[in-house]
This record gives sequence, C-alpha cells and structure tokens, in this order.
Amino acid sequence: MPCTHALSQPTGRISLGLKVILLAIIPWSSAISPDAKAEEVQLLMPRLLPGQPGVVFSLYGMPGNPGQLENLMAFMKDHSLGNGFDPGPGAGAQAAPLLGILAEQGWPVVCYPPQGGAMQVKGGPSVLDPAGEMAMRIMDRSGGFAAIQLGEWGYHFHRLTSDRNWWEAVLGTDSQAVIEPFFIPANQRGFDPMPDTREACYHQLREYFYWHRQAKAGRLISVTGHSHYEAYAAEWGASAVGLEVGENIGYTQSKFAFARGASRQWNIPWTVQVSPWFGPSVTTRGVLQQDGNLTRGLDAGHSLSLYKRLWLHAWFAGAAMVTPENSLNIFFEKEEAPWRLTAHGRAAAETFEFMQSHDRGNPHTPLLVVLDHLAGYAPFHERTWGILERTQGDWEIFNLLEKQLYFSSLRLPYPNADTNPEAAYLNPTPYGEMADVMLNTVTGDTMARYPCILLAGDMNFSPFFVRELQKALLAGSECWIHPRHAASLGQERIASWEKHGTLHIIKPPSMPTLSESLAIDGSNLREISQQLMPVALSGDPVQYQVNRNQEGWVVELINNDGVFKTGDQPARVHAEAIAHVMLETKPGSGITGTPSEWITDRTLSRNASGLIPVAIPPGESRFVFLPVAKAD
Repeated sequence: MPCTHALSQPTGRISLGLKVILLAIIPWSSAISPDAKAEEVQLLMPRLLPGQPGVVFSLYGMPGNPGQLENLMAFMKDHSLGNGFDPGPGAGAQAAPLLGILAEQGWPVVCYPPQGGAMQVKGGPSVLDPAGEMAMRIMDRSGGFAAIQLGEWGYHFHRLTSDRNWWEAVLGTDSQAVIEPFFIPANQRGFDPMPDTREACYHQLREYFYWHRQAKAGRLISVTGHSHYEAYAAEWGASAVGLEVGENIGYTQSKFAFARGASRQWNIPWTVQVSPWFGPSVTTRGVLQQDGNLTRGLDAGHSLSLYKRLWLHAWFAGAAMVTPENSLNIFFEKEEAPWRLTAHGRAAAETFEFMQSHDRGNPHTPLLVVLDHLAGYAPFHERTWGILERTQGDWEIFNLLEKQLYFSSLRLPYPNADTNPEAAYLNPTPYGEMADVMLNTVTGDTMARYPCILLAGDMNFSPFFVRELQKALLAGSECWIHPRHAASLGQERIASWEKHGTLHIIKPPSMPTLSESLAIDGSNLREISQQLMPVALSGDPVQYQVNRNQEGWVVELINNDGVFKTGDQPARVHAEAIAHVMLETKPGSGITGTPSEWITDRTLSRNASGLIPVAIPPGESRFVFLPVAKAD
C-alpha cells in the first residue's frame, strides 16, 4: 500500500509558519509555496549555535597567549579557515582573557574541562569553581556559545572504569587507595551495582551524566564516540549533542540519525568532531614516522579524502559545528606565527569556504524511527545499555539501522585488495539517508511532521505515548508497527486507528536466527523511499542524502570507494573507481529548469530518458542542485 501523506487534505492543523518549518521533513506536495518570504525560509535552517548566522568550522586547540590568539584568529579569517574553537582553553579563571577576545569577535568556544584528564570521573576533581564560572560568563554577556566538553562519556562509562592504568594516569599512582573507590570490575561495564533491567541501567547512566552536568555548572556539551546515547544527552540537559566520528569508531551514519533526531526532538544544536586516530596511528604535521607502535605524520591516520567527505557530510546533514580534531597540529607547518598551511589546512579552508557559499537547506528525512525510551541502543558494545543481552526487538533495531538503512554491501572493487580498512566509516545507502531517530517521549506534534513513522524494537506503550501517537495518526502521518506492537495496543484501539488514520501492521519475514530479526521488510523501506523522496538513484552504489533549500532540492552523492588507506601508509587512489549514477526526478517534486553541480560549478544535462547522469570520482562528494519552479 503506497505510503502517502494526508497533509494536502483540509485538516486545518497547520499554520503557514509551521508549514515553513516542516518543508524538508514532509513531502513537497503542500509544504510551502516556492516564493515564501526570505525571513520565513530562514526557519528551515537546522538548529545553529547561539549567536551564529551559519555553520561553525572550528579549530581544535588554540594558543594560550592573548596576542598569539588574536594573530591566529586574524589569519583564520583571512584564509577562511574557521570561526570557532573546539576545544579552546581549559575552563577556569585563567581563561578569562582568552574568552574576552572570543566574546568580542562573536566566536563560539568549547572549553576543555577543569582537571581535563579527570573529566569523565564521577565524583572526581573536574569541577568548575566560582572563579571559573565567572570567566565563562564573559561569553554569556556577549550572547555567544560557550560550553564545557564531556567527551566520550559513554565509552568511558562502559570501558575505562575497569582500566587501572587509565585510573593511575588520571588520578595519580601514589596511592591505590585513591583509585580503589572508583574502580569497577570489567564484567559490570561501568555499572555499580550490577543492574538487571533497562530501567536500572537508565537511572545509573542518568545519575552519572547529571553529576557531570552539575559539576560543570550546567554548561555541558555531550560528545559521544563509541556509544549511541545522543538522545539521552539531549533529554538530560546538554547544551548541544556532539559526536566524535572517524577514529576507530563505527556506525557513523546511524549516529548522525540519532543526533539529528535528538536535535529536532529537543531543539538543541548538534555537532560533529572528526578524529584523526586510525588504529595505532594519528594524523599530525610532518613526514610519516614511526614512534614505537604509533605512526605519525600528514600521511598517517585517515586519508584526506575521508576527512573531506566527513566534514562535508556532517555539514550537509545539519550539524551546527564541524570540528577537525587535532587541527592545530595538522593544518599548520608550525604552531606559531607566521602561520603556514599544510595540504590538509588548505583543503580545510576550501571546504569551509564551500560551506559558507552554499545554502545546504534542511535535511529531508520523511521517515521517523521511534524507539522505546529505555532502548539503550549500544551497537559498539553489542549489548543493550552496554550490558544486557539483546532481545529480538534489539536485534530488529540493530538490523534496521546498521544493515537496512545505513549500509550496503555493494561496493566498487579495489585492485589487488579484498577489503579497504577505511571503507567501513561511510557506506552506500540503498534508500538514501531518509530517517531520524527519536525516543517515545516525543510529542505528537513533532511526530506529525513526518509522513511516515516506524516503531522499532521492544516498546512500552505508556498512556502518554499512545495519546501522542494517536495525534500524529489523526494529523495524517502513517505508522508502521510490528505485530507484537499491535498485540500490546489491543484490537479495539487498532480498529479505531485503522478507521481514522493510516496504520500498517507489517508482516516481518521469518528469519532463521534471532540475530537476523527485522523490524520491517526491505520492500516496505523501498516503498517509503519511492513515495517520499523527490529523486531516485540508479547505477553504482553511493551514499546519498537529499536536502531542501530556498531555491530547490540538493542531492549529496558520495563515492566512498577508490581510496585505499591504512593508518601507517599514504593513501592510494584508484582513478578508475568512478561511481556513475543516474538521478531521476519524481513527478510532483516541482523540479524544473537546469540542474547543476556545486563542487565543479557545472551545469548538468539530462539524457534522452530524462535522467541526469553524474560521475563521482573516487573518494569524492558531489552536490547536485535541482531548482524548483517559482509560483506565478
């Protein structure tokens, strides 16, 4: 049954202003007239950092001397290298002169925590004192954004709490008695006492986060790496939801869906930090060199190709700030004036200039995936909340996000290599990056902004969620649910909803093992994509996302193949690995006129069948702009 949306019907449920906000996350048929006022169209932009007119491209690290900082900021402005720092100075009274300079220029800053190495220790010494709080208020008075980083907290909670070497490095080696109260046995994965329910896991992790938020005077930006706790960080009061990607961190694309969903559910910005670590190697300035088992240098770590693809995709996916980690040590030949850019620094400047000169619009995500509030999705740890064995519902979530929506095994081949170590960071997408992920604490008004809602995994149907889901159904959203969801809701309610709204009870395919269980069949996802995406793709496998801006649709196409990279060797580019795709524009999308491509600044032609051929070189991104006809 086609997944269509009833917004064009006279429901009387939305005003013009709301239509404007909804443009890119509902179908195009009745969302907004193309000649909407410019000031109204600004509501389409993703949530930005306070005081910022657009995306922030931040430098990682900064000089501690005020004069050197001013000199570096002037250089960054002249060379379009960025407009913020993440992280900047350590939070404390000593940062006041530096924060004064940033406040005067209107640049945002993420401060490193007090006693930085201990930032993840609950009950430890990383506490913002009154003098440090007064220094942070310098940024408040300017209306700028200033927060304190809590980095990789989910990973620390589950992993580092049982690492005595880490505790000694953080708290000192003089006394084991100092370390002992903090140490937790490895089998408990950070929990103390050992929980046996999802609710107990949730409350322990929330208490952990709350302590850190209070210890930093409420000025916390969450940065998650090896965990998917973005929705919880937003719920628990983070100033922004940050992601660390790259490094040795997997599941990049589903992390973006979680962060963007949390941003939209809680109306806070989300940010992306791209790490240069890759196995026992890290990108730095200089020639490739071995330091024990660690490899450093400009050719160490990830490829410049992957950095650029991640920077651009984070920007296009709606991030408020994109941070190239270790950039002060990568972008410059020396960390002092006169500042001279490396090849990576020049590429970063070109990337930020591109971001500033193009209207990314708003990500078009017509599918909302709703998980239970206690889902505790943690794919890196292969257990719910990092400790509980997966149920059938948990496997359904994992397979939906990591095998159906954001993964395709189809890749362009590499000569003389079976696999590419860098290939897993970004994957081709069979249906496009068309989904956001939220928890079932979401309101009906927010769910109603999505034409399709998919309930995934085990679900507690609280009276609140039942009421809010019904609001979305009556407002015209279609909902896809599992048979066990229908059983929990009851026949009477199901019959009522089927009478007044569009409800699909899926028929999940029978799978041989629990770990292969599916929340929805691939044919249903294909149907949703075909109905609600303004374009269709054919040809070689690529990653793609669709956005809507003031003038039309923009399609991001990423060829994640053709660049072979190990952490300790320079990248090898296979020039023949060009991805060839055909773009088909859908009837009713409003697309007309001549398409163009932003990276190459060229117009594109349609073939005899009306399709738009696009070639994406190995390891590169392309952005195809499809203008929409303006109303008379």
